[in-house]
Amino acid sequence: MSRRKRGAAPGSERFADAPLDGSLLEVTDVKTQFKTPRGLVHAVDGVSFSLERGKTIGIVGESGCGKSVLSRSIMGLLPRNAVRHGSVTFEGREIGKSTGNSMRQYWGTQMAMVFQDPMTSLNPVMRIGNQIMESLRFHFDVTKDYAEETALALLNSVGIPEAERRLREYPHQLSGGMRQRVMIAIALACGPKLLFADEPTTALDVTVQAQILDLLQEQQRERFMAMVLVTHDLGVVAGRTDDIAVMYAGRVVERAPTRSLFEQTRHPYTEALLKSIPKLGQPSHSKLDAIAGRPPDLVKPPRGCKFAARCPYAQPKCITDEPELVDAETPGHAFRCFFPVGSQAGAEALARNLSAGETATGLPVRKEGEAVLTGVTV
Repeated sequence: MSRRKRGAAPGSERFADAPLDGSLLEVTDVKTQFKTPRGLVHAVDGVSFSLERGKTIGIVGESGCGKSVLSRSIMGLLPRNAVRHGSVTFEGREIGKSTGNSMRQYWGTQMAMVFQDPMTSLNPVMRIGNQIMESLRFHFDVTKDYAEETALALLNSVGIPEAERRLREYPHQLSGGMRQRVMIAIALACGPKLLFADEPTTALDVTVQAQILDLLQEQQRERFMAMVLVTHDLGVVAGRTDDIAVMYAGRVVERAPTRSLFEQTRHPYTEALLKSIPKLGQPSHSKLDAIAGRPPDLVKPPRGCKFAARCPYAQPKCITDEPELVDAETPGHAFRCFFPVGSQAGAEALARNLSAGETATGLPVRKEGEAVLTGVTV
């Protein structure tokens, strides 16, 4: 077996004395804006959370809510027209204050990302083995033979069959699920402490989705990594995360330990996401509970609560005032709502809207059986 030439990753001397206790990642009031001809797009608007070693947080929300931009803001992978404010601390050190070069020492060895679409993330004219070895040889002083052996071991660890043959193949020769496994192998190659998984199961069939999620969970446990799992599907994060942050229009509207979020939902948007998940007990061809309306314009966001126009609980106060993030009774649970789900104030607000047939924003609302329907003709 060939020997590697042992060397340090660029900048690794900074991480040698990193503390093992406390939070691995601290995100405080992060705001990310994009300069466009129409004005500033407020893609991420004041997001805060912390993540410990070995733990997983799920970032959940509709397309366009800012969850992927948040991940890229933390990793410093933003385009030139983006501006990031706020604080990101990794192992007690502030990161990302400067651009590009200052973050290179973190990429691969400290934090890595599994991107949404492997077909556009992988180099189509480069062999699979070379794409895995590239990061190993960039970050560590190793021989080509050692890098190839490591790449082979990584492909085996992520469940790629006939791994030795796959090293010499190109991305187009692999299935979607296998390409995603290759992306995971590349992300894990340099042993990062933090892994971002950005919609890792998009465009995969249900059985392959489960395999990829199980693989990520298994690799995380073996390596004691922290993980940020970005998805639009609450069903994906159920049972696979320690905490969940629900984002809407660039803001966290509810944050809680996973069990608390499902058992004691407080924000109407979270409730709407849960209702939109298909249930096994439903008859075939049942109509799903869609969320009425569309997200607001992030160039000119409305006053008050950003979800008010789509919310069956909305009252006049929701149009004029913006709710702050307040703590719930359960430790670690916070939400951003004046009339939370499961509270007396929320029940009274919903009853008033059902009686009137519409909310304060004019959204039609009525009750059919036990379900509250919105966006329908009364």
